[in-house]
Parts: sequence; C-alpha cells; structure tokens
Amino acid sequence: MTSRILLGLLAAALLVPSVSAQTPPSEARIRADVLAQVQPTATSVTLRGNGAREWNAGVWEFVHSITTRKPYDEMPGVEIESYGDVVYQSHGSTYQYDRYRVGDWRYFGIPDPSPDEVEAVLGTDPVSVYPGNTLDADRALDVRIADGTYWHNPTSVTVKVGARYRTKDGPTEIADYEGVFDVRLYRDDVDGPWTGFVVISREETELGRETRPAHEIADLRTLDLAAAIAGLEAEAAALPDVSVPDFASAEDLARFVYRVARESDAPTLEAYLRALLAPRHFVDGTDGALGVHAKAEIVDPALAAALGGRMTFREQTCEAPVLHEERTRRSNNRVYFHSALTAPPRGGGSAVAMEVAVEQAPGGYRNGQALPGRLAVGDLKIYVSDDPDDAAWIASFDDPAAMCPGPAGQAAQQATGEAQGAVEGAVEEGRRRLGRLLGRGN
Repeated sequence: MTSRILLGLLAAALLVPSVSAQTPPSEARIRADVLAQVQPTATSVTLRGNGAREWNAGVWEFVHSITTRKPYDEMPGVEIESYGDVVYQSHGSTYQYDRYRVGDWRYFGIPDPSPDEVEAVLGTDPVSVYPGNTLDADRALDVRIADGTYWHNPTSVTVKVGARYRTKDGPTEIADYEGVFDVRLYRDDVDGPWTGFVVISREETELGRETRPAHEIADLRTLDLAAAIAGLEAEAAALPDVSVPDFASAEDLARFVYRVARESDAPTLEAYLRALLAPRHFVDGTDGALGVHAKAEIVDPALAAALGGRMTFREQTCEAPVLHEERTRRSNNRVYFHSALTAPPRGGGSAVAMEVAVEQAPGGYRNGQALPGRLAVGDLKIYVSDDPDDAAWIASFDDPAAMCPGPAGQAAQQATGEAQGAVEGAVEEGRRRLGRLLGRGN
C-alpha cells in the first residue's frame, strides 16, 4: 500500500514543472518591462542584487529590486529616484510581469538649505532637538550639509547635524556627549522658509561624566525648563506697563486691588496683579516668570471671576468699597469687601465679593542689615454671582449708584420706596371707591 502511494505522488510530481527549472527574467527584459509598465519616462533603470523567488498567497513569484530615475517636470534640472520591486508570477514554465511594489523615492537637484537656515528653524524649538535632560548651557550644533542631504520631496529634506551637549544623568551626575542627528525639515512651499522639523534618529557617544553634589545638579536648568521659563517671561513682557504705590496698611493695598479690579481690562488687571503679588510667587532669577501655582490658583481665577462671567466685578460692586468689618477685624492681614449684592441691608452675613490676603514681602539685605521690604498680595479671591435673578436686580436701577450703600444710594432707594408707596396708595384708594360704588364698602 505504501509503495502505491509513493508511486502515485511521484507520478503527480512529474506532471508539474519544476520551479527551480524556470529561468528568471533577464536584466534586459526587466528593464523593458519597467519602461513599458512602470515608468515610461525613466532615464535609467538599475537592478539591485540578483532577485529572489518568493512564495506568496499560493503562487511562486520572482522579485527583483530596482532603482529608476526620471525628470521631475515641475522643476527643471530636478530628478526623482525611485526604489521598489518588480514582481513576476510563475505561469507554467515561465514568469510573467505582475506588478510594481513602490518602496521609497528621493529627489536630486534641489538646492540645499544653508546651515544658517537650518540653525534658524532648529532654534525655534531646541527642546525637540536634543535628548531629554539636556542642560540649557554647554551645548552646540554643527549643521553638516556637506555630509549629504536626502530630499523626500521639494518641501522636505533630511540633513545631518552634529551636536555636543551635557545631560543630567541621575541626581548627582552630569554626562558629556557628542552626537550626529538626522533631522527632517519641512516647509509649506518650495520657495518658502523652513517652518518645522523632526529628529528622525540620534547616534551619540559618551565623552565622559562627573559627579557633583545633589543640590548643584538640582539647580542646573534643563532645556525644557529653560523653554518654559522663556515662555513665562514672554507672557510678562507682553503685558502693559503699570506702576503701584507703596502702601501704609493692608487695607490700603486691598482697596487698591479693589479699584483696579473694577477699572481695568484683562491685560491691565493681570499686569497690576503681577506687580502686587509677593516675590515668592515668581520663579527666582527670572524676568517676571510667574509660578505655575500662582497663575493657576490666583491670577487666572481672579481674571475669570472679575471679567469672564454673566456680570463683571465692576457691575456687581460699588465705587466706594464696602468693607466687611467683622471678618476683616477677626482675620490676620486679610481684608474682605462686599459687593452690592451682599452689602447690608440687602445682604450681609459672611458673603463677600473680594478677599485679599496681605503679607510683608522681604526686602533683602544691605550691608548685613535687613531692609524693610513692602506690603504685597499673598493671595486673592474674587467672587462674582452668575445668578440671573441677581443680574435682574442690578439692572432694575435707573442709576447704578442707587444700589450701593451710602447717602446717594439710600436717597435713591428712599425715593423709589416713596414712589412705590404713592402708587400702592393710589391703587388702594381706587379699590375703596370702586367698593362704595358697588355697595361693598363704607
């Protein structure tokens, strides 16, 4: 039985042509097929390697890698070099052309960017150029156009960039490196400036390392930290110039904050708040870089409350600050103000519109003696109602001053009350007269 099966298999095999006996397409045939089927305008076709048979989806194929060049019609003098595979499929005892598998391509003849152009675009985002934990100091780049460029298309090219830099390697070590980076540049059009980049690869060699005390390492600024500080300094520089006086008391300072919150637009109010905040809210050794906590917990919420809701701080407050005397008296250098919505007699209690925490900012030393420093804002909270009923109550006043405590407000409210009483009296008198006519009254 076994012999019969083996003989049958052998007979069947003899009926199928041997794949190894098939002759691969010649170089001349491959070139002709490429010109006929793939790139009729190619100026050259180069075969790479010897080709190979591959089993694909139940069919034997012969695959040969090629390189072709053709003119790029949109830019005179420029050529496109393409890299791909010509695929033939086995049909009986021969191979027939089936398809072309595109791999990659490269442009030749486009003018390369200058080293200055490359350095300019890399300078827009140095954090993305170097590895993580690179120090802001002791770093340098060397654009190596002479080492060759790779044009992916007319608006993107890869260049080589040499680099020397130092990194924080752990809490007590600094390492020096020398590297070569492949950097791909991008631009919007062929005649435009380079607008972006991405580092494709980095090859680096360690040159040495040193150990330092942990506190020294912690004080060294990395590139990402330096970039963040630069952004914060730019925010400060973009704000209007403002000046603030010296204050004799916490209440004087708080009243000043109250006034500028009523009278300022958003950029001006932010500038005032930064000028009034205690130095501890800023990054040491910077030009006005506001700390993350102070921005997120003090400045931004104050701006949003004062200017960003249904009503502004100005609309809900009186020109003359209404001090919440009891809370201010019981606090430690905190001053509280009412809004028109919370001021007695309408409101009262513990509700306030503004809370200003005042502290004595240190003035440093001179000749070994402590300087007096200045009063500064340690914390600030602004509360503005977004209730439609509160907005309707405020809008009901013909004169906004009438809603505020004090002689003017009281007189206006008294006049409104008298007028309302007169109207109600007239209505009541009319009802009595109507009742007498109908026999229902005295």
